[in-house]
Amino acid sequence: MARPGLGRLFATIAFAVGTMTAAAQLPASQPQKASPDSSPLAPIAWMAGHWTAETKLPELDKVAKIDARYTPQMDGRTMTIETSFDGKLVYEGMFAYDPAQKAIAFWYVTPEGESIRGTVESQPDGDQVYDFQMTLTNGVDLHLRTMVHRLNADQYVWTLFTTNEGTKWDKLIEVTYHRAP
Repeated sequence: MARPGLGRLFATIAFAVGTMTAAAQLPASQPQKASPDSSPLAPIAWMAGHWTAETKLPELDKVAKIDARYTPQMDGRTMTIETSFDGKLVYEGMFAYDPAQKAIAFWYVTPEGESIRGTVESQPDGDQVYDFQMTLTNGVDLHLRTMVHRLNADQYVWTLFTTNEGTKWDKLIEVTYHRAP
């Protein structure tokens, strides 16, 4: 009869032995490699905090109040985002550095089950381009792009673009966000 917790004990021992073995394989004179940059999200770190905006959405005949919260997690290695329109949560997701893509990647979902996945690319002028696919609940993929232009420490412009056949980007909407007090 197996004892409860014995499997977990063996797994812990195997992990410890594997770690010690890997460390022992480094020559004594060779220092261990430094950990990756402690802040792989540095290009978007300034967005941490609470932001608000108002805009007239194309499909509505009224002004919507937007509330976005960017929260650093894991010592700045990830950042979560929650975006609400008129108090209703519409996007929830996260940013993290993806070593396979060598880029900041993001993934949002909507309450309806839509999925938004993409990457952030910093431009030489400091702007950021968010290039992403939005998969609708019916399986249709949309290729979109957002340009984020930081005006100052407490204000940025967010512009959404769509493309037809990938050759020309058309502006859909532009919103100016302000850091909430």
